[in-house]
Amino acid sequence: MNALRRHQQPVERLPVRRYAVMLFLLTAVMTCVVAFTLVRNAKRGTWQQHETALAGGAHVAASTFGNLRSNLRVQASELATSLELQRAVVTRNDVQLQELARSHHALVRLRDRAIGVLPAQPRISSTATISDNGRVLATVTVAVPLGKDVLALMRRQVPLPAHAALVLLYRDRVVAGGPAGAAPQLANGRAQLRTVRFAAQASPLALPDAEVVALEPVAAIDALSNRYRSFVFLVAVATLALAAGLASKLARPLASIVGEVAHLRGQAQTDALTGLANRRGLVESLEAALAHAEANDSFVSFVIADIDDFKAINDTHGHQTGDRVLRSVGAALAGSVRELDRVARYGGEEFAVVLAGTRLADARRLAERMRRAVHEIEVPSPHGEAAHVTMSFGVAEFPTYANADSLVAAADAALYQAKRSGKDQVATSTVEARPEVGAAEVGLATSS
Repeated sequence: MNALRRHQQPVERLPVRRYAVMLFLLTAVMTCVVAFTLVRNAKRGTWQQHETALAGGAHVAASTFGNLRSNLRVQASELATSLELQRAVVTRNDVQLQELARSHHALVRLRDRAIGVLPAQPRISSTATISDNGRVLATVTVAVPLGKDVLALMRRQVPLPAHAALVLLYRDRVVAGGPAGAAPQLANGRAQLRTVRFAAQASPLALPDAEVVALEPVAAIDALSNRYRSFVFLVAVATLALAAGLASKLARPLASIVGEVAHLRGQAQTDALTGLANRRGLVESLEAALAHAEANDSFVSFVIADIDDFKAINDTHGHQTGDRVLRSVGAALAGSVRELDRVARYGGEEFAVVLAGTRLADARRLAERMRRAVHEIEVPSPHGEAAHVTMSFGVAEFPTYANADSLVAAADAALYQAKRSGKDQVATSTVEARPEVGAAEVGLATSS
């Protein structure tokens, strides 16, 4: 039961509220990204659709204008070939010529005079000739003003969006058309049609310097996408409200999972008996300390310690007492070093300590302190006799030993020297030059 409580305690302390906030923020970010993407794509699609419709409308309007001009040619030809007009030309009947010119919006040019008046520019016109045996007697010109009537004829043939309109331009000036209320903006001509207020597509007409423009207010196009944006906004708000409700419910299971993972990770690097780091955790700490020391031109000392005659303690007092000795030794070692130092159970009755930023002399003093702390341990046994504990220590320093393997091997050699010298003492490992060969050898120093 106690083990179960120890297992559950970290999970109960997990900041559930923090996980709820994290889940909500994650959902909020994803929702905003999706909403922004949907609105942007919808707006882009709406604009493409309307620009295509405007371009198609302008093209159809230009085709309608071409048909109108063709019809005007037919009218001019029919008028020139009519017997009534030809008789009036031959007889030089000015009264009849004026009546025909007025009724057909035409201009009849004889050799010496012109009868009739054409509409002012801009206009659409077509001319036919009246001749006799190759001799030109007169020319007949039929014209239509390029204005509202022509625009109305084109507009009836052109499918456009609801708020779109057609505009006739001649020599870059507006001659007819435009949306309601747009006259002031269009009065100065084409330049104003190309502002951001309108989406516009133009097509040239079969008349020099003339074109038709299909345009639509930007606000009308944006209004369509704005309605979709409002819908997406409402859906996003509803999603966030739902996420807020679910976040608090999902936070506790998530916190439990994270806690379990952290607990399992801690177990993977923790010795179950002593609560200290295990060999795996020790290796990670040593490698990190060596990397930091190498990068910052610093030092690391490594200590290996072994309980003296631990087998005799187990044989004399039992394995349960041996386990209590291991726990007591672990606590004594951990209580003798700094918080930044890493104490670990190296295996069996061996312990190790990583002393970051510590020179060999300081590490030796810390090892002495640990040795004395262990020396004071007395563990009661089931038989009433206390188990006394001593410990031997081996110390080595980086960068005297340049990597983890040589550092551990040097500390282990120093520990072996401490054991051979009588146990319950500290031995340090140094490298001493050998002048005769220029190499190096391990020098061991012990203290008790």
